Amino acid sequence: MFEGIKKKLSDAIKQAVKREKEEAQEAPPEPEQAQELIQVPEKETEPESVQEAVQEEAQEEAQAETEPQSPSATVESGAYKAEEVQQPIITEGANKPGEEGEAPAHKDTEEREEHQDVKISKITKLKGVFSGTVRLSDSDIDRFSDAMMTSLLQSDVSFSTATAFTDDLKEKLKERIPSKNIESELIRKVRASLMDVLSSAGEGVDIFAFINGKISAGEKPVKILFLGPNGTGKTTTIGKVAYALKKKGVSVVLSASDTFRAAAIEQTEYHAAKIGVPVIKSKYGADPASVAYDAINYAGAHDIGVVLIDSAGRQETNKNLLAEISKMVRVAKPDLTIYVGESTSGNAIENQVLEFTKNVKIDGIILTKMDCDAKGGAAISIAHTTGVPVIYLGTGEAYDALVRYTPQYVVDSVLPE
Repeated sequence: MFEGIKKKLSDAIKQAVKREKEEAQEAPPEPEQAQELIQVPEKETEPESVQEAVQEEAQEEAQAETEPQSPSATVESGAYKAEEVQQPIITEGANKPGEEGEAPAHKDTEEREEHQDVKISKITKLKGVFSGTVRLSDSDIDRFSDAMMTSLLQSDVSFSTATAFTDDLKEKLKERIPSKNIESELIRKVRASLMDVLSSAGEGVDIFAFINGKISAGEKPVKILFLGPNGTGKTTTIGKVAYALKKKGVSVVLSASDTFRAAAIEQTEYHAAKIGVPVIKSKYGADPASVAYDAINYAGAHDIGVVLIDSAGRQETNKNLLAEISKMVRVAKPDLTIYVGESTSGNAIENQVLEFTKNVKIDGIILTKMDCDAKGGAAISIAHTTGVPVIYLGTGEAYDALVRYTPQYVVDSVLPE
């Protein structure tokens, strides 16, 4: 999982580093300048050698302005002997001194000034390199940020999330970075921006820690309702949670409250038998809320710690079925309501969650089929877009293929240090 976005972000960073190195080599220092600059210790202030070079060249320029253009132009009458004054050699067709268009002296001055400007420009460009840090230009920052945004959008990250990420990244890139570690610094800043975006929805609930806290306080059974469209792996996810709870020594009962989809009850029974936990069921077409109510009463009578309640798959556009979910919430009064969606649905899952939240409060999201999602963009953008934190990732069909979601886990997966 995350292979697609991992590759795209890494490639964009490598291209940016390559471009920066090529630009740094476009203006190499002259041998004497390089020797002086290399000896300067790394610090934020401008190296003394650079200051001296600029000052020395400025003095030379000022001196050049006061120097005589030719000996004859500054010799006073009777100050020197005739043989001591060397007359300029005038080639055929050349202008004599004092005549209009003293091109040779003027041209020489222009060439000298132009040469000085070039040297100063090179020294300025090398300041960051030899002081130990560099500052990316605005054009470089924009180009790199655009490459990052394109990579995110191609990986199914939503536009609003990609924009928030690049805006944050641009601010971080304005800071000076070590010239010797450009690639590692770019990676660090991209990781920091990803962390900021992923943390925007807050820390998601840890189901197992939540259950332990409730049971320790004597508040049982703990009731958890699972919502989501058909085909997302909702019932299988319930089996995974039941399996993990049983391994931790917590008693569980399953409520087969999906009385709408064909074979849904049999699927819940299958998982219950494999895991070794009881299941409460009714016939197809029965009221889902009544089945959940019976499961809760069964748990109370048998001192069972947790009731995991299945529900029929709901499309966010089906208002009648969403109203039925609202009834289940009123009757069962779940302690947690978890939305189960498949990561491969891309940005569509965000609209689904937003529509569900108009009818019921959702405490967390479990993204399934992450092992089938090469892009991984939904895991990055859904929490930022909906405000509902992702709490677990389903990474396979096995009962233990359930991974705790944290922003740090995703950042490490997408862009390792």
